[in-house]
Amino acid sequence: MQYVDPVRLQRDAARQAQGRAGGAKSAAVRYRFIARSEPEDEAPPLARLLRGSGGRGGAARLKLYLSMLWLARNEDRPVFQYPAHQWALLLGYKQPEASGGRRVQNALSWLNAEAFVRLQRHQGEASSAHLLSDAGTGRPYTAPGPAIKQVDRSQREEHLYVQLPAGLWINGWITELSGAAIAMYLVLLHEQRGEDKKQVWLSPRIGDERYALSDDTRRKGLTELAQHELVRVSKRPLHQGLFEDHYRSRNVYDLDPQNLNRLQP
Repeated sequence: MQYVDPVRLQRDAARQAQGRAGGAKSAAVRYRFIARSEPEDEAPPLARLLRGSGGRGGAARLKLYLSMLWLARNEDRPVFQYPAHQWALLLGYKQPEASGGRRVQNALSWLNAEAFVRLQRHQGEASSAHLLSDAGTGRPYTAPGPAIKQVDRSQREEHLYVQLPAGLWINGWITELSGAAIAMYLVLLHEQRGEDKKQVWLSPRIGDERYALSDDTRRKGLTELAQHELVRVSKRPLHQGLFEDHYRSRNVYDLDPQNLNRLQP
């Protein structure tokens, strides 16, 4: 039996998917998917997808839903009718016709139950997945870019978004990175608010109040991003009074989205 490189299969699938999506260079991900609007709001969709039912399958749900946002770039009310094994190839899962496909099916069932997609079954064919709002409202999806241009200033906040580079898929990072790392990448993009040179500091309080992510997820994700050199970590001294016994500092993070344009080693 001829050996087929799974890395090559994933990158080939990503390039074909990008072609079908009109060459989409990024996924538009609403602020409201990533963060709470107010501290007392329920957990944002990002945290909900990661945690799910006891945390099992969180990475698959997150990666699959972000893939749909990528392929839906600038489309309103998109519908996907791709077999599970095709999604599995895009995500780089082993055995896409078997265990990999089942991971996708489980993720789709959860997304349907939690109103992130609406599945429509077809006899003898793949189900249609109608994409629902990434704000977690259960309403039909509308692309944030065009929507921002059509609403008045008071409604713009609902459609503000970050751009997750297509390199996440095209260069194989979607397979290499854990759910925690991808979640923290989105958090850093949200903290930057489009200011590419902005250094970001994240306290445990912000991680909980704004993003509803645990300290373990925050530490694991940031450590992984740093190990892959997708973020640069440096120390910033805290302001202290004179003659303090201990020098104190905190980690700050520099995120350059262009780093995802490197091929995953």
